Amino acid sequence: MFVYDDLQPHLIFLIILLVLIWTLGVWLTWQNRKLHCEILPKYDWVSRIGLVAGTFVMIFDLWFLSLFYGELRLGMSLIFALITVSIGGYLARYFEWLVFSLEQKDGYWEQLILEYYRQEYKDGLGPNSVHKMVKSMVPEWWVELMPAVIQKEVRSAMEKIKNEADNFAQRRAAKFS
Repeated sequence: MFVYDDLQPHLIFLIILLVLIWTLGVWLTWQNRKLHCEILPKYDWVSRIGLVAGTFVMIFDLWFLSLFYGELRLGMSLIFALITVSIGGYLARYFEWLVFSLEQKDGYWEQLILEYYRQEYKDGLGPNSVHKMVKSMVPEWWVELMPAVIQKEVRSAMEKIKNEADNFAQRRAAKFS
């Protein structure tokens, strides 16, 4: 297998371009996953077209890489594809932070989630149902993308919601027994 080891400046530019395009594609598909999450920040029109647009962008990215197959050959094409997918997916996380979460103050997410819980579900559902409902509004995959401070706030809010729901269920059970 022939590996082209003399990288030229246009190939370095190519890998940077491929990584940035892949980052956009991954970020767009994430936006589609947030379509029905009421709490998470999103742009509605981006969420609606995110899956189709993101998939198209990623396919375009790989097609664009294939245009350079004659110059790169199989080995370097696979290395470029691996670099593009791995670094592009990693950079998409920082793009999400940049677009939606860098301007938030400390305690913002905890307050937002608790307020949502109190307005929407506090006394209408049982404790497990409430916790599952709010957890579906802030999915774990998104929490894992966020910085450690936001992860801590979200998990703290979820714990408080679980405790409040359990206390409400115990009071209701004591009232009827």
